[in-house]
Amino acid sequence: MVSSSSLFFFCAAAAAFSADAFSFGGIEGGRRLTSLQMLNEPKGCASKPFEKKKICVFGAGGYLGSTVFGFLQRAGALYGTGISGQSSPRAIAATSSSAEALNKVLGSAFKLAYAGEDLVRLIDTSDVDHIIERVKSYDAAVLGTVYQLEKRTVTLNTYEKSPNDRTYDFYLDEKYGAWENDVPSDDSEYHAQIFTNALQALVESGSMKHVVVVETPRTSDPMVFINILEEAGIPYTYLRIKGKLIKDISFSFDKGVKDSLAVSKFQPGFIYPIEAEVYENERPVYREDVAALVVQSLMSLDWSESRILEVASSPNPLNNFVPTKKQRTDLDWCFNSALLENSLNSETISPAQIKEFGISTQR
Repeated sequence: MVSSSSLFFFCAAAAAFSADAFSFGGIEGGRRLTSLQMLNEPKGCASKPFEKKKICVFGAGGYLGSTVFGFLQRAGALYGTGISGQSSPRAIAATSSSAEALNKVLGSAFKLAYAGEDLVRLIDTSDVDHIIERVKSYDAAVLGTVYQLEKRTVTLNTYEKSPNDRTYDFYLDEKYGAWENDVPSDDSEYHAQIFTNALQALVESGSMKHVVVVETPRTSDPMVFINILEEAGIPYTYLRIKGKLIKDISFSFDKGVKDSLAVSKFQPGFIYPIEAEVYENERPVYREDVAALVVQSLMSLDWSESRILEVASSPNPLNNFVPTKKQRTDLDWCFNSALLENSLNSETISPAQIKEFGISTQR
């Protein structure tokens, strides 16, 4: 028989444990987290989902830029991502050609999604002040290094000085059917100038907290862009893609990611370009997976820190997911995105990995 004093002691101890269960780091809402759950606790914008962050995408007319925009638009419609759906995401481009290309991708791959005029801003890439006015109040930005360029007529009633003004529209990373004649070469200083002007505008906007930069296959000298990032002083996530970028021609957001991706973090003294044979000999990487990784990095990784990440295809790619009528995907911004979250949170670095990724700190 249990005495009344023993019963009182037991109840008091249980109450004390219940109170502690809500206060210790390994406990959430009275439920003890597993080691995997604690590892994957978000440190990015998803860590404070009620503080909705506004994101802009430079070069959104390119397929990769459009897909990033589409995922951001979906994430902004769901609670828990920390991404705003009010006047966000914002597509940053040079001409209305980008808006048309963006909406073609959104309409086909994101269930008739659409970016209206309120979500698109056209910029004069040579005018920092012009860019500042279009990125004010935004918290983070997605940029590319070397964009695909296309010579286009400046859209009327934007920043033209005469009816026949021409400019270079810029696409992350390519737009189907773009006419690349009479444009600066991929190793031209023009690309570094676009990048510099964009970062200067982001800094001077006063609201920018983090940028995600995708190193495109056109990039001949990555250190040019990393040095610009370091000088700008904005915390950044720099993604290097090991492997040829390919497109899933039947992609839709509800199919989710095709590959969990292998992510490695490193900070060598000098970063050399990934050589052409590496792109050809390695497993290809899907553009859609890279776009999802960009968005997941904003949600998962600490915005106050800078990092350089190598991204390659996983040795065990996933089977294509085809949702049935009974399976709901409308509550996910991207099906299987948790796999990317795991990859980002388990990022590691070793000399062997640097060698494997074709990166060396010395010649």
